[in-house]
Amino acid sequence: MEIRATTRIYGIFGHPVSQSLSPAMHNAAFRHLGLDCAYLAFDVDPRNVDQAVNSIKVLGLCGINVTIPHKQSVMAGLDEIAPEASMVGAVNTIVNENGRLKGYNTDVSGVLRALESELEFSPRGKNVFIVGAGGASRAVIVAMCTGGARSVVVVNRTYLKAQKLSEEFSPHFSGIGFSAAPLDDPGQVSELVEQADIVINCSSAGMGDIEPLSLPLDLLGQNCVVYDLVYKPPITPLVRDSRALGLRAESGLGMLLYQGVDAFEIWTGEDAPVEVMREALSASG
Repeated sequence: MEIRATTRIYGIFGHPVSQSLSPAMHNAAFRHLGLDCAYLAFDVDPRNVDQAVNSIKVLGLCGINVTIPHKQSVMAGLDEIAPEASMVGAVNTIVNENGRLKGYNTDVSGVLRALESELEFSPRGKNVFIVGAGGASRAVIVAMCTGGARSVVVVNRTYLKAQKLSEEFSPHFSGIGFSAAPLDDPGQVSELVEQADIVINCSSAGMGDIEPLSLPLDLLGQNCVVYDLVYKPPITPLVRDSRALGLRAESGLGMLLYQGVDAFEIWTGEDAPVEVMREALSASG
């Protein structure tokens, strides 16, 4: 990749950010389409987030992805926030429109596209079982609700966090049944799992050396699908165990792909080369 004086610069803000697969994915897409663009990773200390956001304008950066722990803190420095990002309460994509910064959350569309593409799943009319009550859960809840889910249950080790999240979103989606449950209540979890059309792990369980989830997967119906936002390892314990029971299950690499695809298209106005980006992720992961 040749860097010129005219090269348009994109990147990602995070802390840490050295593990990010986004540079490989986006640079592969730029090369494939012959665009004079480059994508860099910027490790931004949380104490310097405001300056980093302002630098997008000052340095003329064209677009930025945002990852942990800055998805909420960057919002204060933006000129406009898209509706889905406001509802989630987090931004993962920023576009510089002639000095005016607009924030989006492509995690919402990314998870919907991943579920449709990889598991042929639509949330419309379905019962959704979500594990975790952190930032990732917020985007998944908005995605499932805007996609027409019948009900959403949030299960978490700390029950009060699950309850708070459920109560926060319930007024925004009056036609959808919301509930919460503690992960350490086997009886309640089993009852809810039996009713689920999809199980989505939004926690860090199963990532690296972190203890995997212990769910009664054998109670899931054969038409139920399982999606694990964790993508390292590529086949997580949850995906492995679900497939062993004959269930359709995938890890979160697809969500990473499609949130990146949507960000790419917002930035460039070009159709993203999805398969090129997928291959770059697979090669880098």
